[in-house]
Amino acid sequence: MPDIVAASDYAARIAGVAERIAEAKDQATALALLREGVSALGAESAVFVSFIRDNADLSACRFMLVCGPGWCQRYLDAGFFFHDPWLAYAAHNSEPIPASSLPVPDPEGQRVIALAMHNGFASAALVPAHSGAGHSRISLLCLGSATPGFFEDEGFGRFRLGARLLAAELHDWWLARIRRELIVKARITPAELELLRHERQGHSSKRIAAELHVSKSSINSRFQRMNMKLGVPNRRLAARLAIECGLLIG
Repeated sequence: MPDIVAASDYAARIAGVAERIAEAKDQATALALLREGVSALGAESAVFVSFIRDNADLSACRFMLVCGPGWCQRYLDAGFFFHDPWLAYAAHNSEPIPASSLPVPDPEGQRVIALAMHNGFASAALVPAHSGAGHSRISLLCLGSATPGFFEDEGFGRFRLGARLLAAELHDWWLARIRRELIVKARITPAELELLRHERQGHSSKRIAAELHVSKSSINSRFQRMNMKLGVPNRRLAARLAIECGLLIG
């Protein structure tokens, strides 16, 4: 890796890829840019996964693969998502690290890593991406090489900067996509977003009604209709979903 990261245009090539991600119109374009970014970084394979912290619902996860798809299917079939030490690291840390520096004492976690090692990740780098306070959606860009020890040498410092930039842009792209999907699917209106802002601030139906000059029962009815549109049981979770999708600032 030192020869790759020492190139004078190394950072510029990665930045050139990253800055185009925000304009990607669909997942196929974003995946092509991820593949280009992986090559620019000097890695051979990658998995990008976006998930909600402390949520076991796989339907809330988004994957992009620059590796054999069979690996991901075996990973999911074995239920490894729920025992993945790399995802656990990403959920609570933001610093990119070589995967080999992460202690994995439990057998379940070791099996997860063994599967990855046999599918192009003999050496791996973990690059988390977070949205900041109030957001529970986390992303992890896992970069791989079939060469053992590839990410463990002195070139990791410069590599880390480019990898973090790529991961952050992919994370933001997914958030924007999820936000667009939610607006289209649920047809959330500006008036409904205003209700969610009140809920996020802890305002009661009575207070909201007074500020909007309507009845308390009208406010409750509006929340009930919105909860149904968003597919959540209550207004608290509606507000949390809006935050996770970037519709509200936490």
